[in-house]
Amino acid sequence: MTSAAALAAPLTELLGLAYPPVAITFNAEPVSSGGENFPAQPAGCCFWEPAQRQSLDTRAADHANCSTGSYTHGLMDLAAVAHLPVQPASIRYEPLTAAASPDVVLVRLSPSSLMTLQGACPDLRLATRPQCQIIPLAYSGQIAVSPGCAISRLRTRLPDDEMTCALPGESLPAVIERLEQAVYADHAAVDHASSDLERFGGNP
Repeated sequence: MTSAAALAAPLTELLGLAYPPVAITFNAEPVSSGGENFPAQPAGCCFWEPAQRQSLDTRAADHANCSTGSYTHGLMDLAAVAHLPVQPASIRYEPLTAAASPDVVLVRLSPSSLMTLQGACPDLRLATRPQCQIIPLAYSGQIAVSPGCAISRLRTRLPDDEMTCALPGESLPAVIERLEQAVYADHAAVDHASSDLERFGGNP
């Protein structure tokens, strides 16, 4: 079986990603001090960008500044969000190239990347706000894309021309295979359309 780390390069190439994919693993054994070496954050989504470069082992307390994110990430239930005691849990964020068997893979998509992914996986779900709900949706097996929410876009410094997408980790090999087919079909269609433009005097 191909490791998740080995799929980082084809995923990046096929989707034309400008930023590395991030692996998210729940209840992973800590391999570093994580939160001790990384400054406190206002929300769990703020771990996404630095996890493109380093592994971060987080606990429920590291997400506690955002009750919405704590709930969507499964770190608090509704009673806990109402300020009752929380159950201990952990989440590791890291580059996909460093991951063994992630539960969720997070990517930043351009409109062109989304076009490619939707062509390969037409059953993907466009999620409403909050943006962080794409994590539990992917954990449950659903590819989920979000245009974001105003607060999370600000916190993660997400550019206006990008959106986030969460892929189920276990389905990543199948997604890669479908992307390869979709990209091949798109290239063939573009070649045909370019010939048409030239034939009709357009500018390809």
